[in-house]
Amino acid sequence: MKIPPIFLPCFLMIAAIAAADGNPDAGFPKSPEVRPDGSVTFRLKAPKAGAVELKGRLAKGKTFLKKGEGGLWELTLGPVEPGIYSYHFEVDGMHTMDPHNRWVKGWRISENLVEVPADPPAAWQEAAVPHGVVHHHVYRSGPLEVDRECFVYTPPGYENDPERRFPVLYLLHGSGDDASAWTRIGRANFIADNLIAAGKVEPLVIVMPYGHGHRPQADLDSLDDKDTWYRENNAAVFADFFGEVVPLAETRYRLASGPGNTAIAGLSMGGGQSLELGLNHPEKFGWVAGFSSGVPGKKEAVAAQYADFDPKASWKKIWIGCGKDDFLLERNEFFHQWLTDQGVDHEFHLSEGGHQWFVWRDYLESWLGSGLFR
Repeated sequence: MKIPPIFLPCFLMIAAIAAADGNPDAGFPKSPEVRPDGSVTFRLKAPKAGAVELKGRLAKGKTFLKKGEGGLWELTLGPVEPGIYSYHFEVDGMHTMDPHNRWVKGWRISENLVEVPADPPAAWQEAAVPHGVVHHHVYRSGPLEVDRECFVYTPPGYENDPERRFPVLYLLHGSGDDASAWTRIGRANFIADNLIAAGKVEPLVIVMPYGHGHRPQADLDSLDDKDTWYRENNAAVFADFFGEVVPLAETRYRLASGPGNTAIAGLSMGGGQSLELGLNHPEKFGWVAGFSSGVPGKKEAVAAQYADFDPKASWKKIWIGCGKDDFLLERNEFFHQWLTDQGVDHEFHLSEGGHQWFVWRDYLESWLGSGLFR
């Protein structure tokens, strides 16, 4: 084969790389490398760096990579508990992504993700079962006058039975994420696939909208009144939710009608939103759940936020969960007691862990598998 002169330099470079140990990726560090025993190795090529630190859920205190030959920095951790973890590097104090890892989580800040699989596989892992489809919608929001997005999961076999209607779950993300979070990190689609295959939940549609009314504050801790910020944000989100998201779902997908076939759940900010929407609208939602929810922690705030709440309304199930190390635990315990004082039947679950995705994935699995829509 004759190589055109214009392509010859590129061809020679690729050939030289491929010749190294017969590996086309030779010379490029593999990072992260997850081994069968659950240990994880991080690598970064940075010859001129003075210090490289690992940041994220896996880092315990100051966790530095060690510099080796050719300026290759390396660190091995573990064995690590199965899960999906976010991380990034700090190179001489500068936030730096892992350039060899294409799996990225982005919102307030961008970070890389790494999966440590469980053995036997957990419900959030992809398995050899029939899979549903995740649809991506971009729509124009009339109430907010901006373009927004929404992800919708349809169960395996949805397209094969055009007469069948399915129950629906509206699933809301937290303040640090966007509409893709429940599939990208939460693995809601795989959890649903696996539970449906096991006969633990009815085939359902999951609608995952965008939960910010405006661009989130980069540093919420710097705000003097975070509750007011969230109230203004939620008012915008709820206008879009009822004005655009629900009509989109009900017109584009075959949904079963009535509160007994309609659920809402969310985590953190989305947990507070789901509880507010669900408890103020029992005519719409029969199943309501909040995971590590951003609920009000004072009687005055509860009274204002739940102005339409009727403790005598009939729900199928109200479910609240929070980790023992979660910074929102006190608020969730207050809200649990408030519901108890109102005489509202509900479940309250305390678990190990903090404000973390492994807690929320477990909650979604437990809640879906506890008899939802049955």
